[in-house]
Amino acid sequence: WLKSQSNQRNHTYTGTAFSKHLTPSCPIQHLLSCGHLYLPKPSRPRSFQVQDHNLISVERPRFFRTSVKAGSMSKAGSVGAGSKGEAKGGGGKAKSSGTTNVSMPCVLKYLTPDVLASAIIGKGGAVIQNIRTSTNAKIGLTDHGEVYPTTDARVLTAQANSEESLNEVSKQIVKILAEHVQSSGPTEAVGSDGDFKIKALVPRAAVGGVIGKGGATIKQIRETSGARVSISEPIGSGPAAEQIVSISGSSEALEYVLVEVNKQIQMLNTEAWFAQWASSNNVVPAGGGNAAMMGYGASTMPMHLGGPTYSSPGINTMIQVAQGLPPYVMEDSRGFALSCVVPNRLVGGLIGRGGAGTKEVQMLTGTKIGIREIPDDPDNRSLNIAGPLANTCAAYMMMMKRYLDAEAQSASAPAAAGSGAAR
Repeated sequence: WLKSQSNQRNHTYTGTAFSKHLTPSCPIQHLLSCGHLYLPKPSRPRSFQVQDHNLISVERPRFFRTSVKAGSMSKAGSVGAGSKGEAKGGGGKAKSSGTTNVSMPCVLKYLTPDVLASAIIGKGGAVIQNIRTSTNAKIGLTDHGEVYPTTDARVLTAQANSEESLNEVSKQIVKILAEHVQSSGPTEAVGSDGDFKIKALVPRAAVGGVIGKGGATIKQIRETSGARVSISEPIGSGPAAEQIVSISGSSEALEYVLVEVNKQIQMLNTEAWFAQWASSNNVVPAGGGNAAMMGYGASTMPMHLGGPTYSSPGINTMIQVAQGLPPYVMEDSRGFALSCVVPNRLVGGLIGRGGAGTKEVQMLTGTKIGIREIPDDPDNRSLNIAGPLANTCAAYMMMMKRYLDAEAQSASAPAAAGSGAAR
């Protein structure tokens, strides 16, 4: 385009800072004297070919602004209107804020804290490019500083033409994770040697398949793999509402669980809502609101983001205490237990029909919940929750929600008798 236009003698190109005249076979030094070359819409040259200091050809249009340096032309600025451009470190291209370009049928999304994201990208983007080439997958990361709500992790979206290709992506990511931990040491974000941590973003409809009827599938996954698996509450509503699946264990355990998760997701990739889920990443600026404050590991505690923001002093205190605890407190293998007394008349609402309520909380938090009779106290029962510290606290909060809901329902019933409170 530029060559054909430069055949018109004294053709003027106008930029924001200068106006220059170009003549046929324009010497490259003429462009260098400008510092930058600005070109008008609709044609935007992508790169120039230079021979013997003369401009001889231009590729098809794409970029608006092109930086000119001695001996070469390097592209700069943004991709077309409404685009975000190349993500830093070779992370791929994002279509617009909060979305990712998706052109392949199978999609899998991971949460990657900065240390893992950097390891996946590699020096000069070499590692991520190798993953793309060896798996025939497209891989994109949200920009540095854009994190998933309640975490400090970037969203990595992998897409491919087959489920098997995404399983290979998972395998390579787990390998990179293990190598990073072994070389750099353990951290709360990625775990320790032999006990690694990774998280996947899964649509609610697929989570149902991961849990299975009565929790049978997730129980089998845990027993077969030896992994610890917990699932957060969904963000939003409907089948595409996302849930964070947190996995801890050996490399083999992580790979096994990710394969099972991937299978459940790809079984739904022809559903009407799937494309929207696949292309959205729901990121927020790091450090804004509650985004980074919770930390990568804190989203193990199920959170429902549809309610009020964290403005309560009690919530802030809880977060600050959790962040200040050393890892051995949260990860003590013996676990922790909480218990309280609840009125016998509200037990049915706590448990749910057929025990569905407590089973759901157990599946989401990875805890064990029991409600037992209290000797010589026919009016009350003991509610007991056991598991890792953060998970146990999360399960307690979820059961207290069920308690308050059951109490409100009981109070509204015509035959409601008396009142009581957990203590």
